[in-house]
Amino acid sequence: MEIVQKYNLSKQIFLQFPWLNESSTILFEDLEIAEEKLGSISLIDIVQTLFKEYPVLLDRIKQFFRNIIQSKEEFSTPTGDIIHLAMYPILQIIVSLSGNRILGNALTNTYAKHCQFELSKYNAKKDFPNKILQNIFSNLGISCTVDEHIYKNGIKYPFQMDLPSYLKVSTKIRNESWKLINRFFEDGKIYLIRHDVVLLLREFVRQKTLPDYKLINKELSSQMEKIPEIIDLLDEISKMMASHKKRFESSIFSEGETIGSELFPPCIKAILYRVMHGENLSHNERLGVAFFYLNTNHSIEETVDIFRTSPDFDENIARYQTEFAAGSGGKGKKYSMYNCVKLKSFHLCKDDDPNFGDKLCRDGAKKRSGEIVPIQNPAKDFIFWKKVELNRHLRSQIVEQLESSDETEKIKKKEEDSK
Repeated sequence: MEIVQKYNLSKQIFLQFPWLNESSTILFEDLEIAEEKLGSISLIDIVQTLFKEYPVLLDRIKQFFRNIIQSKEEFSTPTGDIIHLAMYPILQIIVSLSGNRILGNALTNTYAKHCQFELSKYNAKKDFPNKILQNIFSNLGISCTVDEHIYKNGIKYPFQMDLPSYLKVSTKIRNESWKLINRFFEDGKIYLIRHDVVLLLREFVRQKTLPDYKLINKELSSQMEKIPEIIDLLDEISKMMASHKKRFESSIFSEGETIGSELFPPCIKAILYRVMHGENLSHNERLGVAFFYLNTNHSIEETVDIFRTSPDFDENIARYQTEFAAGSGGKGKKYSMYNCVKLKSFHLCKDDDPNFGDKLCRDGAKKRSGEIVPIQNPAKDFIFWKKVELNRHLRSQIVEQLESSDETEKIKKKEEDSK
């Protein structure tokens, strides 16, 4: 088959990893749909055909959503068969129709973890040798070559990736170890071990499988929602989400709040925004927001509740870690909020961010004397000076209203005197 020859990848790999480019060719071949006819077939027809030709597809998709709604980011149904391949486009459509970013991020995490799990089997069975990894990257448009005989400083580096390709797959990873300065870089190439390459591919898959929420326009959405299987799925998902309400509704976003209170600093607002959209947080982001909450008189329950919308939320783990940070467990030490220097070292400072930035963080607070006081801690300095700023603004508004009222009275008095 042409697609297999083109990338030196077997049909089985395309069935296992449906996010590979042109994997749909295998699906259409199984459906006996000729390539020249694809242009005349609508997306509605394709969806209806998939459900008709693969009756088990509906139950598999329901099981997939049942898993991710229960925070189980794994496939409990078979992978590596044609049904697994047929699921992928339907899942993308369903999440796009729902518009729910928490479901979307859980979907990407599931495919990313599955990719890592399968490729990690190499140590035991060697199902995916290094050359196969090279070919998978090639399919995704990423240059990654294999040379099993390269050693640098006594370490074997079988994989070599050019700089543009490395940046393409590594820039989304929030970890210092992936910075270029922490990699062996020589002659325009980054030298990598297999473990690193698998992690890079996992993160790239996370990006590639993210649903396009603009994929389905209003007219197409209306047509999709008339398909019986789609109606059934959306209804089932709605019921499952309702029965796991806390998974999708965190108390910090109730009563009209979306990214936190007016006293929250930019770094915390940015993290909460990511939580609200169901994104996975880095270790330091989790600690940062937990330390902030616990150091601003929030309860353990309120702090645990923040993370309920995270794709990998586990209440027992979240509660243990929160209690530990609060001093209720472990050594009994309550941890202080990260200061601004440490947040900057973690690249979590958002003082100049176009969406969350704040002049107070960026320029410091201005005393009545004119002295500028830098913000050094988001849980102390920022909140104190933000209150001062808001109070000044409020007093200014009151004065303006009083002056306006006085001016109005003067005008009325003049009008009365002139009569």
